[in-house]
Amino acid sequence: MYEVKNYMIALQSHWGINQPTFKAAKDSIPEIIEYASNGAKTKMPPTSLRKMAKRIFPDVFSFPLLRRQYCKMLMEEINHMKKEINFTVNEEENLERQIPEIVLAEHCPDLYSHFDIVVKTIINPMIICLWQRNSADIASIQIANYNLQEKDQGAFHHDVDADVSVVVPLNTGDYKGGGTEFHNHGKIKPIPTGHALVFPSFNQFHRGLPIVGEGDRYLLVFWLYDRSRIEKLFHGS
Repeated sequence: MYEVKNYMIALQSHWGINQPTFKAAKDSIPEIIEYASNGAKTKMPPTSLRKMAKRIFPDVFSFPLLRRQYCKMLMEEINHMKKEINFTVNEEENLERQIPEIVLAEHCPDLYSHFDIVVKTIINPMIICLWQRNSADIASIQIANYNLQEKDQGAFHHDVDADVSVVVPLNTGDYKGGGTEFHNHGKIKPIPTGHALVFPSFNQFHRGLPIVGEGDRYLLVFWLYDRSRIEKLFHGS
């Protein structure tokens, strides 16, 4: 089990969150609670958190999530991780969809716990503002080394283990190329370091695009879902 070298990146605090987004989330929580308590009988109000999100394609948004300084420190931590943990692919996935990754729940519980709080207090409120859908449960949080140097490009796919996918680049600018393509929508160039690309996993057929030349593209990836919905589906209310 990997022990974090820089305790600052695993602190149970919001210092690493983009501050305008943090303030918007804090200001929007009462509106979200009131909306839910009224049984969603009215439209979701235009919260300040929703205004932080930029629409790229239908049901594909980006918003500033992590501070650049936090991403820099996390990249330094990843360099320590690589000395103790191998980035490995999920052998159960199709070969063209396999990406070397470190699954935080298995290898770094301190960071997993930190990002669990980020999901509950920032990311899930944003998801509720965008789609009025709760996705506070974590299927997986991964650090992915998405370089695709040995492939022409990734294969189109759905993230089948999630309701909503959130992808956060950690080192945009350290490589050329990259980005994401959404089927029937188009291509997105790499978004700024620390910004989150968020989209419903079940209706957005997508793939990563290859980098050009040398370099590594590191991503923080969240697969999120609503456990209560799954339990009701299979076991009833």
